[in-house]
Amino acid sequence: MKTLGPPKALLNRMILAFCVCFILAAGCQAAMAWGGSTTTVSKAESIDTEEEAIEAVTQPFHKTGPVEDTPERPTPVDDCDWMLEDQEFQEQSQEVLRSWSCHTFRWFDSWWGDDHDFNERAVNGLLTIGAEYREYDGFDPRLRLKVRAPLPNLNSRWDLILGRVDEEAYVSDTQGQDSTFYNPGIVDRGEDASWLLGLGHRPKGGKSGWDWSLGVRLRLPPEPYAKLSWFYNKQYTENTDFRFRQTFFWRSDEGFGTTSRGDMAYGINLKNVLRWEGILKVTEITEGTEWYFGQTWYHLLGNRSAFSLLSFVRGKTDAAVGLQDIGFNLIWRRPFTRDWIYISMGPSITWPRELLEEKRELSLGFGLWFELEFGNWRY
Repeated sequence: MKTLGPPKALLNRMILAFCVCFILAAGCQAAMAWGGSTTTVSKAESIDTEEEAIEAVTQPFHKTGPVEDTPERPTPVDDCDWMLEDQEFQEQSQEVLRSWSCHTFRWFDSWWGDDHDFNERAVNGLLTIGAEYREYDGFDPRLRLKVRAPLPNLNSRWDLILGRVDEEAYVSDTQGQDSTFYNPGIVDRGEDASWLLGLGHRPKGGKSGWDWSLGVRLRLPPEPYAKLSWFYNKQYTENTDFRFRQTFFWRSDEGFGTTSRGDMAYGINLKNVLRWEGILKVTEITEGTEWYFGQTWYHLLGNRSAFSLLSFVRGKTDAAVGLQDIGFNLIWRRPFTRDWIYISMGPSITWPRELLEEKRELSLGFGLWFELEFGNWRY
């Protein structure tokens, strides 16, 4: 076979080397377009033979391959956002209330800085929907919402309180303080519910101490309020405990006032409890003292249901009619479809009389309402 002379072989090698360099340069440009950077060829990867050159021409990127797509980073989850997918109506309702409250309270806490993380799971509340009817008072719809949460950037023992409540009863501390059953206390029937926004100080654990709150009634113009309470709790025996609260309050539209309230509970056995409660209230704009005394029997039934029977008297000193109401109230309560939803209902029998020209007559009534909890409401 005739062999090529040295000049022709050298020319072929030069042409082949030029083609290899051109293809490698084009490959580097493609690699930059695909992966954003060039591929560095080490000394060990240099082309020394014709076979390596042909391999480089036919498969220039066999060592690196195309750059794989970088997976997208997951979007951070906001614990305040609601999660409604694949949820029943009850869970959706609870999530919407919790999410709305969480965003509102976290925004307020951000006013005081961002040194501490806001605990989204510390937001808790209670929604009450229902109505009560009494022949004497008529129909009384009930829509109440109480929400509270700590403010870590303000103070670890301060709570933000937002709620639609019976304003008079809340500020003067005459609302029922038993969260398990509806307890009327000194009820100002006909008092419209109001939205209140306030800051409350949560005391350290103990049997006695002070707590206070400052806030406004959300209306135009805003009506501020303030209250300061001293509390004392004592357990005399294993089955007997006593609670007392002295509250001093001020409202821009009614001035100063004070409320004294105390109650004693006695556990007869694991299923029966008796409670006696008394309340006295005095204000600048009223004559005399409003008073209330009641006795409640609580009985635990099966399936986490229970009932309470309340007998009470209510009146006012230095009034034309001193004894303004007397009666009984029976309430049955149990969980409804969820452990954090409750239904309560029951009849009432009362003999009210608030005006001198009125005649004391029997008044029948009935109440029905639902309660929805979110967060750790019972803390």
